[in-house]
Amino acid sequence: MAELSKLTDRILDEAKVQANQILEDARVKADKINQNSKKQAEQRYEDIVEKGRLEAENLRERLKSNAKLRARDNELKVKQEAIQKVFESALEDMKNIGDDELISYIEKNAAFSDESVLIVPQGKVNVVRDRLPQAKVSDERFASSGFIEISGGIEKNFTFDTQIDYIKDELQGEIAKVLFK
Repeated sequence: MAELSKLTDRILDEAKVQANQILEDARVKADKINQNSKKQAEQRYEDIVEKGRLEAENLRERLKSNAKLRARDNELKVKQEAIQKVFESALEDMKNIGDDELISYIEKNAAFSDESVLIVPQGKVNVVRDRLPQAKVSDERFASSGFIEISGGIEKNFTFDTQIDYIKDELQGEIAKVLFK
């Protein structure tokens, strides 16, 4: 029985050695897994931080770009308002031209046919009749500025409002060059 006891002790010793070896292998594998997991977590952390940094940079650039666009739009709006004031001022000056200038303007632009009728500003009817006796001037309808000539049912509009609207697109660039050098 002593031999059985020795055999049992030897089997138990071998089992303990194997158990210790299995435990050691498990610890090594666990350490490797732990290290790999830690490296993966660190890498993932770095990737997330880098992605966040890039998104923050993109957001900053978009905000900067939007701010520049808003500033440019505001500047354009102010310039357009200034140009509009120039046109309004020019129109006001044109509406207040003297009698000589109005008569000269009518003489240069009206056809004065037998059937043409001139529509002029209400306060200028008598002046036009006195200075241009060949012209038929309407007493029923009045122009805001300049004049309108009706001939054969066709109206030719020479009011200053219309003339400014007609040349406005051409002049805006020139006015902007003068105002915003």
